[in-house]
Amino acid sequence: MIWFSNKTYATVWDVNDKGKYAEVRFSTGRKDPNNDGKYLNSTWSFVRFVSNAYKKSSDLSKKDKIIITKAGMSLEPYEDKEGKTQYPKNPALVVFDFDMNNPEPRQGDAAESSENPDDIPW
Repeated sequence: MIWFSNKTYATVWDVNDKGKYAEVRFSTGRKDPNNDGKYLNSTWSFVRFVSNAYKKSSDLSKKDKIIITKAGMSLEPYEDKEGKTQYPKNPALVVFDFDMNNPEPRQGDAAESSENPDDIPW
């Protein structure tokens, strides 16, 4: 498993409580250095939120902005029902913790900013 410790900003699109974990769909984006400020976006489906992330996931709604603080990705073999070793076709992304991304507007920004928060690509 690879562990991620950098903060990753994401927009939540769907949350399904599975009992012991939540399955979440979200998107991330980054500026394309070769395309003058345009964004490259990624959609992540079937992401498991466990531990603290699972506890907090019940408060999430569509279009919430979050900061993923602890996550890991794995592509580890497993045993199927017959006991045969299988190899997953796709990596599994697991989020262990996140924070809500509710930045407080800086003084004077509200009057000067015309940016709509729904237009942010992530």
